[in-house]
Amino acid sequence: MLGALALFLIFALANALAFTPTARRYDASVKRNTALGLSADRVSCRDPAAAGVRAAHRSRAAAGEAQERANSGALTASLLEDLNQIASQHGLSVLATEPGPVSQDPQSARVRAHLKMRGSYAAFVSWLADVAKDGSLAALDRFSLQPGEGGSMLIDVSVSRYVLKQGVGTP
Repeated sequence: MLGALALFLIFALANALAFTPTARRYDASVKRNTALGLSADRVSCRDPAAAGVRAAHRSRAAAGEAQERANSGALTASLLEDLNQIASQHGLSVLATEPGPVSQDPQSARVRAHLKMRGSYAAFVSWLADVAKDGSLAALDRFSLQPGEGGSMLIDVSVSRYVLKQGVGTP
């Protein structure tokens, strides 16, 4: 009986010294990662591959439609509208927008846009996160940040959006 009690105390002490702090660190790590959109918890983890497939599906257009919309400037206008809307949601002031060149190949069209904005660094990072999650195939080509007035940043950013053409070598 005394041996069982001693063994229980040893296990309780090992749990308190080793396993409980480790479990707390793990829980804190999962909480931080979940807040960042990353998670070791399989239930709350988003599958990045599935998100990429969904984005590719939403970025598809019929070959003729993509060609026509790219040539008319509709794709670029749509990109600028989406970027402006996301900027306003994050409190960024859009100072200037400029459509970029459109390039096409048999499988896709690539539209570009250039924006100059003013706002906080935190707002810019949130804007980037929403651009990444907006459901289209977007790429940040380049950006620069310069200190502005009153603690704000002057943000210069170039973004591309890819539109995949259906019916031309794609299933």
